[in-house]
Amino acid sequence: MRKLVSEAVSSGARRHFVAALLVLTYAPSSRAADAVEFRTDVIAALSRAGCNQGACHGSPQGKNGFRLSLRGYDPDADYATIVREQGGRRVNTQTPADSLLLLKGSGRIPHQGGVLFRPKDAAYQAVARWVAEGCPDIRSAALTRLEILPAPGAAAGPVTPERQLVARAHFASGATRDVTDLAVFTSSDPGLAPVTPGGVVRFARTGEVSILARYLDQVVGIRLTYVQRDPAYTFTGPAPANVIDEHVFAKQKALQLNPAPVASDEVFLRRVYLDAIGALPTPDEARAFLDSTVPDKRAKLIDRLLDRDEYAAFWALKWADVLRGSPTTISDRGVHSFHRYLVRTIANDRPVTEFARELLTGLGNTLHKPAANFYRVARTPEEAAEAAAQLFMGVRVQCAKCHNHPFESISQTDYFGLAAFFARVQYKGAQFGLDDEIVYLAPGREVQHPRTRKSQPPVAFGTPAGPLGPDDDRRERFADWLTAPGNRFFAPSIVNRTWYHLLGRGIVDPVDDFRDTNPPSNPALLRALADDFEKNGYRLKPLIRTILNSQTYQLASAEPAQSRYAADPDRYFTRAGIRMLTAEQILDAVSSATGVPETFKGYPPGTRAIELAEGGINHPFLQAFSKPVRDASCECAREDDPSLPQTLHLLNNAGLISKVKSPVGRVAGWVKEGKGTAWVVEQIYLATLSRRPTARETELVEKHIASASDYTAALADLQYALLNLNEFLLRH
Repeated sequence: MRKLVSEAVSSGARRHFVAALLVLTYAPSSRAADAVEFRTDVIAALSRAGCNQGACHGSPQGKNGFRLSLRGYDPDADYATIVREQGGRRVNTQTPADSLLLLKGSGRIPHQGGVLFRPKDAAYQAVARWVAEGCPDIRSAALTRLEILPAPGAAAGPVTPERQLVARAHFASGATRDVTDLAVFTSSDPGLAPVTPGGVVRFARTGEVSILARYLDQVVGIRLTYVQRDPAYTFTGPAPANVIDEHVFAKQKALQLNPAPVASDEVFLRRVYLDAIGALPTPDEARAFLDSTVPDKRAKLIDRLLDRDEYAAFWALKWADVLRGSPTTISDRGVHSFHRYLVRTIANDRPVTEFARELLTGLGNTLHKPAANFYRVARTPEEAAEAAAQLFMGVRVQCAKCHNHPFESISQTDYFGLAAFFARVQYKGAQFGLDDEIVYLAPGREVQHPRTRKSQPPVAFGTPAGPLGPDDDRRERFADWLTAPGNRFFAPSIVNRTWYHLLGRGIVDPVDDFRDTNPPSNPALLRALADDFEKNGYRLKPLIRTILNSQTYQLASAEPAQSRYAADPDRYFTRAGIRMLTAEQILDAVSSATGVPETFKGYPPGTRAIELAEGGINHPFLQAFSKPVRDASCECAREDDPSLPQTLHLLNNAGLISKVKSPVGRVAGWVKEGKGTAWVVEQIYLATLSRRPTARETELVEKHIASASDYTAALADLQYALLNLNEFLLRH
């Protein structure tokens, strides 16, 4: 056997040897070796060659008069196109090699797509043999499952940078096949570990990657890890504070990474205020925390912040953004009613399962039943399905509206099965000239599947709604399925979205794009948090409290030195994320630091920017700093990186300058009270940066004040300078 292995590898037949060995090991194939079928071989061959991809003949218009269904999702249409269209000239059963399909695909006659396969390739041979057999359309057992070998457990703890994968198809008849030569392999990170068409994965460095195999309508992934061992590596992180740290640090150790040290009290103080309630601490709050010697003062501060009114307003803002609450989608009065509902929900720490159910099953007058506003935004069954999937499942299903998802196991039936739950939602117009609307159910309305042209029964990703009476609310069945314990979508997506808001990056990132080709950076962490979320009744406060108390959240933002053989640290939370504050946070922080509140048209004095009900408010500062207009159900509407226009806006903003120089502001008040210079300077730093000045800063400030002709103006200059620092504008 050892000699056989050596000869197989040295002859370049490694993949075929491994395939044969695995087939012998797992199960014999019951499929005849000479059988070639259009639906299992030819469609797969066209997919392998790329003929039916979106950039080629799989586009809606096709190419040069030849159109295939995307990724072969409609084999009936493809058969008719290849065999019967154009007088059958695309296939030549007398001399198969002269078939136009093969001549162009192999590049023997001009083809805009170039050479897609060669005569020695399995894909070419499958098509050629099928044509030689007379282009039969035999319908045999359906494909039921696809697997990649080696199994995930066998792939753990890798010691070599190269791995051969084998794809095996399972059919309803019980037959199994090695379909590695006809499957399409893709890597989640081609820069780290590209995969060849034959399923060979080659790691360039230490890291993790997910490899996806697609054969016909089945898609399956496998997670692989490679570590280039560093004998000198030693983990230098802090002791874990809770289950989060246990999973995060374990992953870092496995990939030879080290976390940053725990952040100082000054950094933690400012960060946790901004992340928990969206606001800065007052100078007195900052001083009290920094001077405290209580061992658990961070945990106690977290508890106090989660009980404040600003917590509910700030986290309601996050939900209002993705639920698209704005006057253009809901109405002027409606958006305020909806916002108050969100604030109450967060303040009372209601289970997110209840919140989701109320939104998805809302009925009645939208002014008095604000949860029903979900349907004022998502006004068609398709829009409701897309919004529900993205918000509460973290899945983007839009691609499956026109065809099966090109890269994921989401079918067109999944899409319209989801839409069918919302088919009966209808509206009555504004009542008595007001801007409300009535959401009600109209029995008998259905969603039609575009391929079958039949009414599509409601089904949630393979789970049918079950028997339904004419008056049953299908949406209740969907909510039951979605919020049931153990649902593989709901808890992980909510946990991941919350993690993103606190850490700056999702465990799955982007947060609303759960798919096999976008795997979580730490599956064990995501599962542990989801389990804990369920155990705590799907409430946000315990989840947020756990995250904020972790050492992972409290790490410093400077990247620590890493081993040259370590994985890329960006995905593994080795340090705190640095990101731009939101438009509302910056404006509120300026108001808090200067002591001069902002005014908003139509709102009472003292209203903070994080408390605004609508999205696209007409306010120059908020517009300059990209407050979203709420026209998308994703977190991508906010810009995280500072821009030159924003920098110029801060430097030249008349409103900001007037706040700093205001006679009723903090600086002017302290001067009038006759406070000493050292005390005032410290107060300015505490109010603006939530820390005391360093010795070097104190020296520079004293020199500036001594050289200034106007004492109050010199202090105002100091605060204005601090407001323009990255330290003020960034969360770090």
